[in-house]
Amino acid sequence: MDSQNGSFTVTARLFNSINDLSHEKQFILYKELVKDNINAELFKLIIDLSEDEKTQLIMQLAGNSYEYEPLKTVNLDDDESFMRENPRKICLIAVKCKIEDRSFKSNIIDISEVGVFIESNDLFPIGQKIVMAFNIPNYDQAFQLNGRIARSGPRGIGVKFYDLPPDQENIILKFIESKK
Repeated sequence: MDSQNGSFTVTARLFNSINDLSHEKQFILYKELVKDNINAELFKLIIDLSEDEKTQLIMQLAGNSYEYEPLKTVNLDDDESFMRENPRKICLIAVKCKIEDRSFKSNIIDISEVGVFIESNDLFPIGQKIVMAFNIPNYDQAFQLNGRIARSGPRGIGVKFYDLPPDQENIILKFIESKK
């Protein structure tokens, strides 16, 4: 058991260290780790994409647009007939979730001012209410936020916040804009 806990501790430290690297240094580390197997790694990633994501990738490759752009997520508000893009930040934040009578721990792997993506092997119904508790790095107060599942797939769930207090939205936005 101790060796398992040690392994998780080392993994968490690696995740934190990599998260603190600049985008360019993360890419260099990635190239060093995969060595000459970049094609194989890209193919593995492509296999996990949804059909919509694959179509978007084909369109992007056709346009030869390889310049770095901030990551965006699409937000469909229930009361709006248009789509709005929101910047998001790739991260690894421990989260406790409660969906109906079921509680579980997982990780937020990206966050925006309107929602999060949480790793999960389970599928959940779209529209299902969820309560999340987590800490934003470099901020002492814990967040307990309500949301609804907007997307559910084999890699996790996309959650849209609701009733997000403006002060917490500002803290999340500052975290997204930070370099760390």
